[in-house]
Amino acid sequence: MPAILSSLPTLSPTRQHAIADLEQRHPALWRAGQLGRAGGQVTCPTGHPALDAELPGGGWPCGALTELLVTQPGSGELRLLVPALQALADTGRRIGLVGPPYLPNATGLAALGLPAGQCFWVRPAPGAKQAAQQADMLWAAEQMLRSQAFGAVLVWLPAARPEALRRMQVLAQAAADGNSAAVWALRPATALRESSPAVLRLVLSPLPGNVLSITFHKRRGPVRDTPLLLPLDGMEGVVSRPPARVPAGESAARAVREVPAAGAAEARTPALIA
Repeated sequence: MPAILSSLPTLSPTRQHAIADLEQRHPALWRAGQLGRAGGQVTCPTGHPALDAELPGGGWPCGALTELLVTQPGSGELRLLVPALQALADTGRRIGLVGPPYLPNATGLAALGLPAGQCFWVRPAPGAKQAAQQADMLWAAEQMLRSQAFGAVLVWLPAARPEALRRMQVLAQAAADGNSAAVWALRPATALRESSPAVLRLVLSPLPGNVLSITFHKRRGPVRDTPLLLPLDGMEGVVSRPPARVPAGESAARAVREVPAAGAAEARTPALIA
C-alpha cells in the first residue's frame, strides 16, 4: 500500500490553485478526505466540542434535516440536544415537540433551561390508527416549518416514507435567511436500512456510565469507522440548573402548550403555531 500511495502523482501548483479557487467559489464542495464545510449554511453549536469537531460547519445544520436513529427512546437523545435548544430558545425562537413518545414535563424542561412558554407539544389523537397518527404528526411538523416561527422542530417518526422526509428537507431549506430552523427527525435504528434525504444521519446508543455512543452513518465528510463516545450530564445535574420562569398564572404541569391532534380537522387549527 505505501508503494501505491507514493506512486500517485503530486498535483502541480497550478492545479492546486485551481482546486482551491473552485472550493472558494463553491463552498458546498469538499474533498473526500476532508470534513465538509457548511457551504454558507447556518449551523447551531451542539454544546459538545467533541461532536462539533465531527460535524460540517461545527454544529447542527439549520435549514436542513438531521436524522437521529435511536436504539431505544429516552436513551439520551434529548439531553444531547438540550444545549442547542437552549441556545435557540435564548434568541426567542420557539421549540416544537411533535409526537414525543413520553409526556413532556414542563417542570423538567424548565429545569433544563428551556422556557416552557416557548415549547409547543403536539400529540396524536388518542385511539387513532398508527397510519393516521403518523400523517397528522407529519402535517403538524410541516406547518411548523412553513410558519418559519420555530427555531427547532423535533418530530418522532416510528415509520416514515422517504418522500415524507424529503418534503421536510425541502421545507427546511425553503426558510428565509434568519428564519431557518434546526430540524431533527427521531426514528428507530431499524430505519437505517432505508434511504433518507437527511444531510446528517446519526445512530445513538446508550452505554454504561452515562455515555452516548454516536455512529456517523451519513455526513458531508470522510467515513468515521469508530463511534464517538460522548459523556452526557447526569440527570442529577439537571435539577441544579436555575429553572426558567414559568409564566404567571400557569401551573408548571400545564405550561408546555399542548396542541391535541384529534384528527386532521382539529390538528389544522391556528393554535398549532400560536
